Amino acid sequence: MADQKWSNRDFGALPSVLVAAHELKSPLALVRQLSLLLEDDQLQADKRLELQRQVSQVSTGALKLVEDLALTANLSPSLFPLEPVNPLAVCRQVADEISPMAKLYGHQVTWPRRKRSNELVVANGVLLNRILTNFIANALKYSQAGLPIDIIVKQTKGLVRIGVRDRGPMMARREYRKLIDEMATMKTVRTRPDSSGLGIYVASQFAQAMDGQIGLIRHRDGLTFYVDMPISRQMSWL
Repeated sequence: MADQKWSNRDFGALPSVLVAAHELKSPLALVRQLSLLLEDDQLQADKRLELQRQVSQVSTGALKLVEDLALTANLSPSLFPLEPVNPLAVCRQVADEISPMAKLYGHQVTWPRRKRSNELVVANGVLLNRILTNFIANALKYSQAGLPIDIIVKQTKGLVRIGVRDRGPMMARREYRKLIDEMATMKTVRTRPDSSGLGIYVASQFAQAMDGQIGLIRHRDGLTFYVDMPISRQMSWL
């Protein structure tokens, strides 16, 4: 298991029209495929409704990614003020929002149990929500069918770590070293060999705006993407 921190400098060369086009290619292709299926006059009503819902879910996810990328151009404190945020409350919010997409991909997402008390973090709830959503969207793409995606919230070294553990294909050490080299040389960072890493770039920008930092842990059967956030000095929620 290896732990690698990512800084804003590592992502310096990432945002571009080419990267955005690469990331949006798959959802747009899927929307087109679903639209072609909807042209079949012989479709039963329930199947047609299912396809329409899939078109809506996929297009909504792509739209949110574009909106996130636009937000990275103006992350001023006046627009996204920092305040004490309950990370478990953010998890519950994302759980409701991500449920339709998880069903579309056929994955089960496990969430941390609510505790009687937990640490608050200094963050912006909207940005923290989008970081977690982007991590989960990445995990949904690469986790193997039938295996869970785990959301983890824990305290570590004076910070609160919020992580998303996927069960994707094992990343070979050579690929992992290549990924680290790409970060070190400020080239395009890919979460998997066929990924542009746009969602992870967006997450890194949102984290930096909140004095947080994202990172990666390599496992034998997948990856964990996480964000470390500073603990609030105010009283924890009971």
